[in-house]
Amino acid sequence: MDDSTTLPIIFFIAATIQVYISIKALTNKAYISNYVKKSHKAWVWRKMFGEEKTIILIKRVFAPLGIIMAIGYVILGILFFFKYI
Repeated sequence: MDDSTTLPIIFFIAATIQVYISIKALTNKAYISNYVKKSHKAWVWRKMFGEEKTIILIKRVFAPLGIIMAIGYVILGILFFFKYI
């Protein structure tokens, strides 16, 4: 594998993982509830807003934002791929 194709591949893999996690968070209530209860990353949000409000924030703000960011990663990967070829 050439060094010029490494960055686009990393962007594509990151985007795929991000889309999977975001869609899973939007569709699976048990997954998001378990994440909010057990994740050390969600602790601050749980402390500030409570468990139910944190779940609502993740579904309305953070999961869609994750999908938008993933689309950006795909676009960057495509741009870098064609730039370096």
